[in-house]
Amino acid sequence: MDILFSTFGDVYKNLAGRKIVLFGAGNIAKKTKLRLDCPLEMIVDNNVNHWDMEEIGVFIRNPEVLRGKRDAYYVLICTTSFSEVAEQLAEMGYAVNDDFLVSPILNDLRIISEIESLKTRLLFSSGLPGMDDPEAGGGIYELELDGTWTYRKVLSGPSHGMIHFEGDIVASHSELGIVQLSRDYEIVRSAPVPANSRPHGVTYSEHTNCFYMASSYMDAILVFDRDFKHVDTIFISGKYQKTGEPQHHINDVHAYGESLYVSMFSLTGNWKKDIFDGVVLEIDLDTREVLRPVIQDLWMPHNVCAINGSLSVLDSLRGELKTHNAQPIGRFPGFSRGLAFDGVFHYVGQSRNRNYSKYLGLSLNISIDTSIIVFDALTKVSRSLSLPSKLSEIHSILVL
Repeated sequence: MDILFSTFGDVYKNLAGRKIVLFGAGNIAKKTKLRLDCPLEMIVDNNVNHWDMEEIGVFIRNPEVLRGKRDAYYVLICTTSFSEVAEQLAEMGYAVNDDFLVSPILNDLRIISEIESLKTRLLFSSGLPGMDDPEAGGGIYELELDGTWTYRKVLSGPSHGMIHFEGDIVASHSELGIVQLSRDYEIVRSAPVPANSRPHGVTYSEHTNCFYMASSYMDAILVFDRDFKHVDTIFISGKYQKTGEPQHHINDVHAYGESLYVSMFSLTGNWKKDIFDGVVLEIDLDTREVLRPVIQDLWMPHNVCAINGSLSVLDSLRGELKTHNAQPIGRFPGFSRGLAFDGVFHYVGQSRNRNYSKYLGLSLNISIDTSIIVFDALTKVSRSLSLPSKLSEIHSILVL
């Protein structure tokens, strides 16, 4: 049963003249009573030894007194066994929110319970060199979370960007180029990319029916049609043609509407001179014209994407997830790269921070661990799924 985050304001909005009953005797009931601005009718408890005893000025009764009385009582659950009690109340005909809520005093424990009992499957990619070790090296990995978590490599070789595409997965791969995998991780098709391009993030546009892939070594966006045919190259500036070396460090791309958004380390192309004027840059998908930065003042950004209609990005060295007009909604201790959202939780990758000295004095906790953090943006509660140090880099994450 989906039991929502509650406040005392929710209690009063749903009360509708009914009397309040607390389900569960003890300390949580006492704390809840202190926060109520209306009289308490009684406490009910499943422990028969408590029945007819008095607590906080009211008597403790058998929960059966609630049956058939949803028009008379509004129930606040005051026990850590809130899931079981919610099912018990539902069996009596009470509806969550309309007729009962978990006491707001229990929100902390409830959120912890939800995040600890989360079951999901993820894919994450790593751009490290390929290795025979099934738990290390570059590739695409499946992680299954069910209380504890396990992971396994499903495709070997340096891989960076991944997207869902028509029931399959499309990814960038330094050896295979652009590759499509079935949900069983079989290679459906692949096509090479230009030599020495270092393919990174990848996206697909329904507007143009084309794939777009960031080329970190060419300061360019590679354009492929639906058949994986390379049809165009969009250069961010003329610096690569002039110097023969990448200057902007383009990494991730996201097609949204009629625009393409690109994250990069340096707008001016000076990151090798220690000028990290990172941005998310907009490109017109119809004209393929490089337009303007839409998010600025970023430090080694990655994983630009749209979440709930809001353009989002990881400000990686600062460890910040930015959304809602580029405001930070989460801050993490490691080099934050790899981002996904399942409608409730954000999943944020943490790679070994090879640039920690640049952040000395700006952070009081600089992690060098590799992990995936499950993050609830509403409560700011997170859970870290630690990975071994031999798997030192994460680049992208998908929820399956």
